[in-house]
Amino acid sequence: ALSFRFPYNVGNRAMRKFLHGVAWTVALLSAFIALIAVFKSHNDPQSGYIANLYSLHSWVGIAVIILYLIQFLLGVMSFVWPLPSVTPAMKAKVMSFHRFTGPFVYNCTAATILLGIQEKEGFIGCSYPVTEADLFPPKHLMDIPVSCRISHMLGIVVLLLALFTSFALHDFTSNQRTGGSRSPVTPSDHIL
Repeated sequence: ALSFRFPYNVGNRAMRKFLHGVAWTVALLSAFIALIAVFKSHNDPQSGYIANLYSLHSWVGIAVIILYLIQFLLGVMSFVWPLPSVTPAMKAKVMSFHRFTGPFVYNCTAATILLGIQEKEGFIGCSYPVTEADLFPPKHLMDIPVSCRISHMLGIVVLLLALFTSFALHDFTSNQRTGGSRSPVTPSDHIL
C-alpha cells in the first residue's frame, strides 16, 4: 500500500497498482519459502526433530498467512482480474475491507516476527544470574548474551518499522471533520 502513498508520483495509477501487486506477490512467495524451510528444519533427522505448530508464534503465523491469502485472492479477483459478478458497489466494499486488512496483516506479521524472536530467546536463555534484587537492570545490559542483545535490537527494529509504516499508511486527512460530520464517501472514491 505504500506504493499508493509514495510522495513522488511514480508513474500512473496502473504502475502503482503493479508495484503494489509485485511487492505483495514477493511477500507471498517469501512466506511459502519460509514455511517450507521451517517444516523441513523441524522434520530433519540430522539436527533432531522439533514439534510443528506447538507455539503461539506458529499459530499466529498460520492465521496471518491464511488472512493474507484471503486478502490476496480477494484483491486479485476484485481488482486485477475482476470476476464478471463484481459490481462497482462490491468493489467499493472490497476496497474498504482491503484497506483495513492490508495494514492489519502487515502489523500481525510484525507481531509474529516478535513472537518468533521471543520464542528463540527462550530457547537460548537470554537471562543473567541474579543474586539480589534487580532494581537497576540497565547495569546488567552487558551480562545479557550477545546473541540476545542482537535479537533484542532486531525486535526493536521490527517494532519501529511497523510503527513507521503504519504512520506512512494512515490517511490523516480523511479523519478531519467538516461542519461536525464526516465528509461523505461515495463508492466511486474507492474504485481502483
